[in-house]
Amino acid sequence: MKSRLILVFFCAPLAVSAADFQKDVQPILEKHCYECHSEKTGKKKAGYVFDDLETLKLDINPKGAIVPGKPAESHVFVVVSDPNHEAHMPPKGNLSDREIDKLRSWINEGAPLPGDAPVTAAAPAKPEILTWTNFEGKTIQAGFVRLDGEHVVLKMANGQEIPYPLAKLDKASQDQAAAAATP
Repeated sequence: MKSRLILVFFCAPLAVSAADFQKDVQPILEKHCYECHSEKTGKKKAGYVFDDLETLKLDINPKGAIVPGKPAESHVFVVVSDPNHEAHMPPKGNLSDREIDKLRSWINEGAPLPGDAPVTAAAPAKPEILTWTNFEGKTIQAGFVRLDGEHVVLKMANGQEIPYPLAKLDKASQDQAAAAATP
């Protein structure tokens, strides 16, 4: 029992708590951003509104001001976390390290808003490495990506995707491509 208690005590600081929008993020936005970016004040500088969740939701997308899962690509996060950024916000002062960490955590978790379905981040699946043989008997190790017309798209070890003509593969590799394309 004593060893379990020590283990739990030792591991507790390693736990990462999820950032809750209403509890953690909204107070940061209210404190530092609402003065210039809210329906309440009637100011929507640069088009940002942080107190209207429907409007905020429009800025949370892969090409938006907040890119779910990617704080470094999120304009809103970059301007509040980098005091040397040309458009640093807030204009007078800085967020605390704790506030920046909460925003980073929230964005890493997908930037969920109240009522959003829970986001589960899945690592992109790596294609199974297969052996492909051309009609000359030469082999290559690569993953199957998809069939694209008269080509099979292969993923090389370096991550590059290469379209290869199906007609140049031997019969077994052509069958392998057809089987891999079947769900």
